[in-house]
Amino acid sequence: MLHPLMAHNFIADTQPSQSRLEARATLEAEQLYQKVHWRGWLRRLWATLTRRPHHLLTLAEIEAAGQIVSRHFAGTQAVPLHQIRGSASTGRERDFDLDFYPLQEYDRPRWKSVAAIWQSGQSLPPVELVQVGQTYYVQDGHHRISVARALGQSYIDAVITVWEVQEPAPEVPCLSQIRCLTPA
Repeated sequence: MLHPLMAHNFIADTQPSQSRLEARATLEAEQLYQKVHWRGWLRRLWATLTRRPHHLLTLAEIEAAGQIVSRHFAGTQAVPLHQIRGSASTGRERDFDLDFYPLQEYDRPRWKSVAAIWQSGQSLPPVELVQVGQTYYVQDGHHRISVARALGQSYIDAVITVWEVQEPAPEVPCLSQIRCLTPA
């Protein structure tokens, strides 16, 4: 029989410590980031070679066209990730491609921290989206959407604001639906 003090040490040594779990989540996040960043680079190259759009759509274009008829809050919903195609934040449309692969190196620390949190099982707040027709634009949560897609999720919880417009926004295919160098 183990002495009580030795038993405590034995149990402590056999259970993974929080710091080891965090270190593992950080390592997995780095590996995942390298994979998706590389895929994003390949997709951007392919899109350039085939002259296909690869940047996120911008909500500012719809706003500037003056097509908005009304806006209303639609609550929190599970949204299919493949319908999130643009950004409501000026400048963010160059940080991710249409499939939310990260394109900019300066996003690496934030992307990895979100991925580590997600992989450690901690909950994250819903993203904030604007819906125009069947297309969603990100107000807050670009990195969460990118990480969710990288981890193979199909849906994400989102707080939705609906914009009614005079003419529907154009549908844009996912880059993963276009034959390219890397499989989806």
